[in-house]
Amino acid sequence: MSVLRLILGDQLNESISSLSDIDPQHDLIVMCELQEEATYVKHHVKKLVFVFSAMRHFAASLESKGYPVRYIKWMEHPALNTFTEVCADVLKSRSFSKIVVTHPGEYRVLKALQVAEAALGLPIEIRGDDRFLCDIEEFSNWAQGRKQLRMEYFYRDMRKKYSILITEKGKPVGGQWNYDADNRHPPSDTLTIPPPSHIEPDDLTQTVIELVGLNFKAHFGSLENFGFAVTRQDALKVLEQFTVERLPCFGDYQDAMLQGEPWMYHAHIGLYLNSGLLLPQECINAALAAYESNQAPLNAVEGFIRQLLGWREYI
Repeated sequence: MSVLRLILGDQLNESISSLSDIDPQHDLIVMCELQEEATYVKHHVKKLVFVFSAMRHFAASLESKGYPVRYIKWMEHPALNTFTEVCADVLKSRSFSKIVVTHPGEYRVLKALQVAEAALGLPIEIRGDDRFLCDIEEFSNWAQGRKQLRMEYFYRDMRKKYSILITEKGKPVGGQWNYDADNRHPPSDTLTIPPPSHIEPDDLTQTVIELVGLNFKAHFGSLENFGFAVTRQDALKVLEQFTVERLPCFGDYQDAMLQGEPWMYHAHIGLYLNSGLLLPQECINAALAAYESNQAPLNAVEGFIRQLLGWREYI
């Protein structure tokens, strides 16, 4: 029987667990720009443009590959303000055996989905979020019985699990687990810092910029010079640009700040990881490739991987 596949706004990857066994002939993907999600706090207007545009591009990509998608744009149906209301509206015209969704990144949304199951009278299968390399159950097992939850020890175990920067004898490459002591160089005014990546908005993104400008005047921030990637293809370009231009110096100046240089040598990919446009393993692999080809030093590569495999997974 048909399955309703609910894709949240930060789950924009075809490999997401909720799509792993999709049947394009019978199932339906549902995506929606909800007033509740866009206004429960006053988001920066550029964030709203990024989320809406990335969602629309992802839906268009799915449709181009033959997947059936019902996409509800901002205020297209003003009465549909929650995930429950959207799913109830879809169920008026079609029958489904269940709703499948990947575990949401926000506790608030998780509780809403759990309540929705009873309201809709239909099972909601919440699958693990495979955009992370350590799931909640695994972390709970790791934490059980420990007097201190030290990120450093968690990070080392994750390195071992995935054989990342580990020698054949099971030791850390270079002899140390952590090169943070080498990542505290004071910055100089003579540093040549590359400009941040900039993706020129296409027609679809321009439409979203206009929409946000008209409907979110009470929100903070400026819409000028929007240049974030909103597709997986462009997010991969940003990742590549980072590994070539910034990763070699990322380690040395990881904690450095200079007046007028808000970006420094950081990757600028957090929003792409959080939305699903990039996956952590491919970012780690890109850094490892740079190290193995002598394009980036060990302290930079280890420091970058620690942010992903250590801090991001741990937090």
